[in-house]
Parts: sequence; C-alpha cells; structure tokens
Amino acid sequence: MTKLRPLALLGLLALACEGEREQALAADVLAAETAASEPAATTPSDTHPWRPGPARKTTHYDPARLALELECRSCHVTANASWQHSQHASAWSSEAFQRAFASEPQPFCQRCHAPETNPTEAVPAGASELGIGCVTCHVPPGATEVWASEGPDSPTAPHAIVRAAWFDEPQACERCHEFEFPGAALRDRPLLMQSTLTEHRASAHADQTCVDCHMPREQGERSHAFPGAYDPAMLQRALAIAVTRPRPELVRIELTPREVGHSVPTGDLLRRLEVALVHEHEGRETVVARAWLGRQFEERRQSNGVMVRVERADDRVGPSGQVVELALPPALGPGRLRWRIRHERVATHSRSPRTAAIEGVLDIASGDV
Repeated sequence: MTKLRPLALLGLLALACEGEREQALAADVLAAETAASEPAATTPSDTHPWRPGPARKTTHYDPARLALELECRSCHVTANASWQHSQHASAWSSEAFQRAFASEPQPFCQRCHAPETNPTEAVPAGASELGIGCVTCHVPPGATEVWASEGPDSPTAPHAIVRAAWFDEPQACERCHEFEFPGAALRDRPLLMQSTLTEHRASAHADQTCVDCHMPREQGERSHAFPGAYDPAMLQRALAIAVTRPRPELVRIELTPREVGHSVPTGDLLRRLEVALVHEHEGRETVVARAWLGRQFEERRQSNGVMVRVERADDRVGPSGQVVELALPPALGPGRLRWRIRHERVATHSRSPRTAAIEGVLDIASGDV
C-alpha cells in the first residue's frame, strides 16, 4: 500500500545555463536533438525508413502538401468529419497549446505540433490549417503514394497505395508519443519526456495496439477523432475505483487500470489526476483533503555542472494500480462527504500543485463516502 501526499506539480525541462560554458553546451542541443529525431534507415519490423513523426531538420513548408491534404479531405469525407474534432486537427491552433508555447517557444515543441514546417521557422497559415493531417501520417514528404494499413485496395483510388502491417502497430505512433526531454546530451542519464509506448508494453493490454482504442471502427471505417485524455467516456472506462473508510478519520481510494493500455494520465506532463474529498453542508462545498497523481520532478546538478529537471517519483496509475489515503480533518461537522476523481491539465508547470492555474478539468467519477 502506498500512502500519497500532495505532489510537487509536473514540470518541464529546466536548464540553468550558468556562464559561457553552459551556454555553449546548450547551443548544441537543438542540432543534436534534430539529428537524433531522424528515423533510422531500418527497423526490426520493416526496411522502409519512413515513419510518421515530427518535422525533420530538412522539413520546409510546402503549399503543395496543403493542396494534397484538401484533396484527401474531399474524398475521405467520413474520416475528415471525425478528424476535424480531434486534437490532431488543432495541434498547432489550439488556444491551450498557443498559451503554453508563448511561455516556452521551443523548436522542440513545434516539431510535433506543426510537423509540416521547419521547427526553427515561423508557422505559416497553411501549416497551421494542416495541423497533424492526412498527409502527415499517410504521405511521406516528396512522395505521391499513400501509406495505409493492410486491407483490400479500392479499384477507384486515384493514387497508389502502399500497404504496411506496421501502420496498425504502435510504431506508427511512437515518434510523436515517446521521446526524450530536450537537452539529452546534457544529462547524466536519459529521461523520457513522454513514455506512452513503454507504458503500453508493460500494461495488461500490450497485445492490443494504439488504434484498437484510439481509432475504433465505426461502420467499418477507422474513426479519426482520436479520443483520449479529452474524452470523458474514455477516461471513465480507464479506471476501476474502490472507496472504503477503514477508520472514521481515514478514506482509502484504490485506483486500478481497466480499459487502458498505459499509465493514467499519460503523455503531456501538464496532465494530472486530482483525488479529493469534498464536504457539503447547507449548499456549500469545501475540499477537505486531496492529492494529485502525476510525475514529480526536482532540479539536480549533472556531472557537467548544468542543472536539469529530473524525475523524482511517478505516482500515476500504472499496471499495479495506485492507492490514495486521505486523512479527514477533526471536527468535520454535519453534512455530506463525497469523493471525486478529476483529470486536470494545468496551464504551466509550477512548484506548487495547489496554486497552479487549471487549464481544463474533466470529471471521471464521484460518489458518497
């Protein structure tokens, strides 16, 4: 059993470039990251070098890609209709992302959120409209053939189709959903900024693929809405929740993974779970105890003298589940006591989870104690 206390809030990389030596080291980081992001010439499962993923150092915005994208949408009406409401469609234009990017305008972030333009260049309107579009995932740069999962070809398709088994596998998603923190060359030990694929391999659903959950079949076609952390129904299916009160002053909340193939939450470091007890009396609600579940970080000096943010603990709901014990204050008084689980996204990283500005909240579950 793990007794959890309120966590230090999730954080992004913090580099302390102290003096000319550290600045010189930091200047080499982007080049090293970009080179490292290039896909290997071969992979164990496929000899083709291309995989969907972030912008490369050679990427430049091409208006012809937008024109091709619009052609895709005009033919694939159903897929386009679901995609329009997805986080992929608003990867760059999202107000929440733009606020976060304004505070940390890093090429590292732009590579994934505007993959159709160079990460060091301004994002033109056309690339913003593209988001992470049809061409990003299905058409290699400079190519005309369309890549897709295995299946029957359409005799009326106006383009060549390349069928690949890996397109239904996790490696089709991994370059955008698993990667190290920027500045890896400055660290004594590598650290994954997002680790969703590694988490998937350790989960009870490792035999399923990303598309099984995030691209379910609807009327015979794969949905392109990509439900995830912004989908209340998916979040509710993800966890089994058991609440007990072993002592009058203590509430025990056990969270067990259910229909989920990775940690909860996963991906974005600004996501967290709030586990809280709420006292209601005469129409007034008061949070009397709570904890936050997520990755915890602290600054630590590396052997080269540079300070970076390293992971101190990870209290997310993983394969073995998580237990939160919340102590009630004495003399609580009359009223109704409720528990609640929420998925939260904070606006920016902060050292205090209590004072962090909340960007968005989704209720997962609640009930009486």
